[in-house]
Amino acid sequence: MGHPGGLIDLATFEDGASYIEERTGAEVAQGYADAEGKYYLLPWKSNPVMIMFNKDLFTAAGIDPENPGMNSFETFLEGARKIVDSGAAPAAIWPSPTNEFFQPWFDFYPLYIAQTDGTQLVEDGASTFASDDGVAVAEFWATIYSEGLAPKEASTDDAMATAKTAMQSAGPWAISSYKDAFPVGFMPVPTQDGSDPATVKTFADSKNVSMFTTSQNQATAWDFLKFATSQEQDGAFLEATGQMPLRAGLLEAFPDYFEANPAFEVFAAQAERVVDVPNVPNSIEVWQTFREQYSAAVIFGTEPVEGALQTAADEIDQLVQG
Repeated sequence: MGHPGGLIDLATFEDGASYIEERTGAEVAQGYADAEGKYYLLPWKSNPVMIMFNKDLFTAAGIDPENPGMNSFETFLEGARKIVDSGAAPAAIWPSPTNEFFQPWFDFYPLYIAQTDGTQLVEDGASTFASDDGVAVAEFWATIYSEGLAPKEASTDDAMATAKTAMQSAGPWAISSYKDAFPVGFMPVPTQDGSDPATVKTFADSKNVSMFTTSQNQATAWDFLKFATSQEQDGAFLEATGQMPLRAGLLEAFPDYFEANPAFEVFAAQAERVVDVPNVPNSIEVWQTFREQYSAAVIFGTEPVEGALQTAADEIDQLVQG
């Protein structure tokens, strides 16, 4: 089976698979291989999705900003209701309700990954989410929308910066974006029964590197990829951007950086527990199909949640057969 776009399986280099698995950590790396274990991607960097919150608004709502205690669906909903009922902010959280294929990466998918301890939307050629876990996550978000804790329209400005919402899904990029606007806090995404924050997995939102079959100097290109993702270069990248290289043991690898920038520590720990989008045929259509059913059922309440997930699953099962 050729790969669309003419990409090289990096595992065909003698040290290809071993380099990727050693740098990234075997378990996380596996999520970037295709169904046959081929690496068309070198995992490069991630922006692990967590829940960002405005500590001042939490205080105003009577929630302890240093220990919000919102790691289960029930306690998260309780906190969200406090925010809106107290008038601290008009919205508790404001995911984008628009229809682009990638929007589930910031509402449904991180919580689904957390709830299932790392299950991708599609695995082994079939959808996974028309399940008790998938329904629990979708019903959680449906409750947020039906109770008016999240708006059903898109924000016309930056809702975090203007204090129109107390929370948002975000990666480490948010730290520098908001540091002058308000005191920022981060917590892992919630799970149904409230998992230990030190074990919660989330969506990686990663950016990765591929090599084209048209490359004239493939061995040199591979050497360059290894240089560009070496510990030294990963450290320089972290220093320059605050984004997390997909490297196992970040905290141990760059202790000086995290000592100087303690706000990023929470993301370095989370970066070890990330899952990405599945590497499947027709992936944009897969996510678009999911989004349309999710929007109808969860955001706008026009379909029953369980039926909508099943409809999406049936269509997606067809799409991933290629």
